[in-house]
Amino acid sequence: MTARSQISSGALNLRVEESSPGLFCWIVTQLSAQEQAGEVCIDASDHPYPSREAAMSVGTACLKAYKAAAEGLMSMLPSRPTAPF
Repeated sequence: MTARSQISSGALNLRVEESSPGLFCWIVTQLSAQEQAGEVCIDASDHPYPSREAAMSVGTACLKAYKAAAEGLMSMLPSRPTAPF
C-alpha cells in the first residue's frame, strides 16, 4: 500500500484491473474536487495478485483502513454549538 495523494471529503472507489494476463492490481480512487480532473489515485497495490479475488480482498482492507482513519479524525474535531432558534 503506497499513499499517492491526500484524501478529500468525497467517496472513495475501489477498482481491480488485470495488469497483465492472470495478474491483478487494486486501485483506490476518488473524484477530484476539480471536475475536469476526473479521478485521483489515492492508493494502489505495490505488486500484482494472482487472482481478482485476492486483489479485491486487499483493496477492500485498504478502503476499511482509510474509513477508520477518517472516522478517527472526525471524532477528534470539536463539536459545533448549535444556534438557538
